[in-house]
Amino acid sequence: MENTEIDSKINMVERKIGRSSNLELLRILAIIMIIAHHYSVHGGWDIPNELSYNRIIVQFLSLGGKLGVNCFVLITGYFMINSKFNIKKFAKIVGQVFFYSVVIMLIFKLFGISHIGIRETAESFFPIIFSKYWFATTYVELYILSPYLNKLINYCTQKENKILITILIVVLSVIPTFSNSLLEIDNLSWFVFLYLVASYIRKYRHKFFDKTKLLLVIFTSSYILIMFSVVILDVLSLRINDFPIDPTFLREMNSLPMLICSISLFLYFKKLDIGSKKIINSISSTTFGIYLIHDNNLVRSYLWEHIAKNNSFYNSRWLSLHAIITISLVFFICMVIEGARINFIGKPAMKFWDKEIESKFLNKSRNYIDRSFSQHISN
Repeated sequence: MENTEIDSKINMVERKIGRSSNLELLRILAIIMIIAHHYSVHGGWDIPNELSYNRIIVQFLSLGGKLGVNCFVLITGYFMINSKFNIKKFAKIVGQVFFYSVVIMLIFKLFGISHIGIRETAESFFPIIFSKYWFATTYVELYILSPYLNKLINYCTQKENKILITILIVVLSVIPTFSNSLLEIDNLSWFVFLYLVASYIRKYRHKFFDKTKLLLVIFTSSYILIMFSVVILDVLSLRINDFPIDPTFLREMNSLPMLICSISLFLYFKKLDIGSKKIINSISSTTFGIYLIHDNNLVRSYLWEHIAKNNSFYNSRWLSLHAIITISLVFFICMVIEGARINFIGKPAMKFWDKEIESKFLNKSRNYIDRSFSQHISN
């Protein structure tokens, strides 16, 4: 059964009372998990080959990053299936990435924080093209493809969509998980797959999608499985020379347990009824900016190795507290910076777009194309 009529009613209600905050809350949780992941994988750790409490903590912190990425893409697919390609939104995304890439480069260059050569300077002005942020580049590519993906989803029957998704699960997740080849899957292919999954969830109703208690059990069980796998594989890798499997390989975004985790968590939050909370929606609007600030290629090592000094806490009993405080501070400080950018740069820029570019250029261009096309048809 399709959700077209239900979605139109939901959209009308959301316009009147504001967007529901359930999936916005998931965005916030996702970015916190991503920050924790970066705390772990970019910390510059000097980890000895022995099993310890702090070793497990560092590895556990890394597990939620790709879960957060999956949730972001699922949310995108869920909302985009009923949307059209919007040049203003596209420009907003690209402009946001450009802003942080250039501003951060200039700050590091002017204050001599690190040496920045001509190549690095030039690439900072084209962050999407040179993949300065892998997620942002793949996200922009997905956004460009979204109109064609929507056509595919709407053209296919429910059965055909189900078969397509099943085939992609096997090819992109099941086989790589059991053949230890998770990292060989292209990011864009995975994003397209998640987009199709979320679109299917939005387009068709299924009783399973509404079983919140079961979804929570599935999510918890899958996540615990991933955590246990870290400990077990840690023990094996320390006892067996040249052990072929990384202890945290199930944390990859296309591993089967992580896929199950991601979809079940997304479905759980989709059914969460918390109404529309302005504070949640406001914080959620800063999440992409939080990512762009703290995971900039110049900021990354400087933040975790020189400011937070992660490695100096590896042998400390205060590592867990250090992680909590550092992750919280990164989230809060980046949120404030992005909030300021939205209010003082983003909103004025969008007003300028509406007044100058949209009304004076884009609308005239559309009218010219429409007139030319009409004249061609009449002739």
